[in-house]
Amino acid sequence: MSARTDKPKIRERKIRGKIYYVADLGRIDGKRKILTRASRSEVELEVEQVRRRKKKIGGDALRLSEGDLRDAARALESLGGQATISEAVRFFLDHGKGEGGETTVRRLYDLYVKDRKDAHRTKRTLKDIEHRLGRFASDYGDIPAHQITTSDIQEWLGRQNGGATTRKNFRTHLSGLFNFAIKRGYVRLNPVSAVSTVKIRSDKRPGILSVPQTRHLMRTVSESESDMVVWFALCLFAGLRPSEAQRLDWSDIDLDRNEIFVSAEVSKTPYERYVKLQPNLIEWLLPFRQESGHVHYSESAYRRARKQAGIEWSHDVMRHTFGTMHLAAFRNAGDTAEQMGHRSSTVMLFSHYRRAVRQEDAERFWDIRATELEVKAAV
Repeated sequence: MSARTDKPKIRERKIRGKIYYVADLGRIDGKRKILTRASRSEVELEVEQVRRRKKKIGGDALRLSEGDLRDAARALESLGGQATISEAVRFFLDHGKGEGGETTVRRLYDLYVKDRKDAHRTKRTLKDIEHRLGRFASDYGDIPAHQITTSDIQEWLGRQNGGATTRKNFRTHLSGLFNFAIKRGYVRLNPVSAVSTVKIRSDKRPGILSVPQTRHLMRTVSESESDMVVWFALCLFAGLRPSEAQRLDWSDIDLDRNEIFVSAEVSKTPYERYVKLQPNLIEWLLPFRQESGHVHYSESAYRRARKQAGIEWSHDVMRHTFGTMHLAAFRNAGDTAEQMGHRSSTVMLFSHYRRAVRQEDAERFWDIRATELEVKAAV
């Protein structure tokens, strides 16, 4: 209720030669009410009565018409005590259709994927979006997007297999989907925003392979899956991400200049870099040397090699091994970070990729050679 209707000003007005006292009481029972009386005392009395009534039931309530009051009564009856009208209105404002109208989760997913493609996201990113959000679209495809609630998101995330990192990745993509929906006007609220973010433990030491384990792994690959020798050697002794090694072309491996060119198309990041080839890696690559063509990779061969090696395999273990052994042997954090494609700082290197290893052990790692294991290219 405004200040004017709390204590309306009483004015004198001459009507047909007589003096009357007038007060504007604002809207009462849905209508504008102007009080006109012959004496000031009458006006003051009625103004006080209205003031007390407003104080008792609320000034805003007096502004409602009889039709509004009937509608409110029907709404309360429908709610059946489960919520107040205010709570119901808030839910509608949060979850009601946006300005863009109604769309299903499946159509929203299709529009989002197209938008990401038009924005020239990498193939890796698009594949991740399609893999994770495709599941969500499959489960909730025909449901209008604005009807998806935080409880739906929490329940769905709970049904996905994987650990904390997997859950965090799913949440990130879902949040991106619904932020896109807000921009397009399909929803008013992002239901993912109320889902707690998953904290990934940063104090957990990264898993790495010891020198004997690395030697055993490369011997196993050489003897049972020789076509995969180059891929494993690039991951272990060049620190390439598994996806980078898969996309790498032999034309980017320069054995004469002892370097690998990792283009932005190959890298996980939008940045290109050069990786220096260590002498032992050159020996691993020479028997398989090609002028061009993608480095051979087979998912089934990768899994067989891991199984046959019988080594405990933690997430990104080969890249962790490279970062740890490179830093321990060469003692140059900036160079190690650059080789691995960490452009911003060495923080990532020390927090995710480094474990304490003696320098002499690291030097033994860089002396694991193909000639030592009598590796030959597959005929």
